[in-house]
Amino acid sequence: MIIIKLIRWLLILILFYFIICNIIIFIYAHQKPAANADTLVVLGSQVVGTPAQAPLTLQIRLNTAFNYLQANPNTKVIVCGGRGSDESATEASVMADYLIKKGIQSSRVYLEDRSRRTAQQFVYANQVLPLGKTVVVTNDFHILRSIMLAKRSNIDDISGLSAPLSYSNFDKYIAMIREPLALLNSWLFDHPLDYVETKNDN
Repeated sequence: MIIIKLIRWLLILILFYFIICNIIIFIYAHQKPAANADTLVVLGSQVVGTPAQAPLTLQIRLNTAFNYLQANPNTKVIVCGGRGSDESATEASVMADYLIKKGIQSSRVYLEDRSRRTAQQFVYANQVLPLGKTVVVTNDFHILRSIMLAKRSNIDDISGLSAPLSYSNFDKYIAMIREPLALLNSWLFDHPLDYVETKNDN
């Protein structure tokens, strides 16, 4: 009987964590990005197909980035993401090509094409180009964790620009389950500055 009560309370606590976490994620997703940033950092996401293309969720990030770059013509952009084992090109190369085809000058676009995880992207991006005042672009559910990891990477002048997913997009519902777990994992185990020493790794 005691075990059943403990299990019941554990399930209640887990449910409470997911609810509170998603509320905080929602609040962070609605923050205002700084204007006239030195650098816009667009976080990578899996690309699909051969030749590789940006899926809808990543296109939403890139369209949001494009709108900011159009409104802030002095801002440079770093697109992030290496090549996974199931990808035919680096995420960064696909993202750069997407933005350039939409009309962003190639001289404004920088590639960070080594990272495999969010925890690596700010550290490696800062090695490509000193970030300065930074706005990070990612999907709404990802803003909170991204800003936490940016600050752990010593990027203090950081704000988020949310690329919101529609409630008709199934990825949004997956994120409501996955992201609280990923946030807890990152809070406990992700220490981005550990990657500084791997700058010259292949």
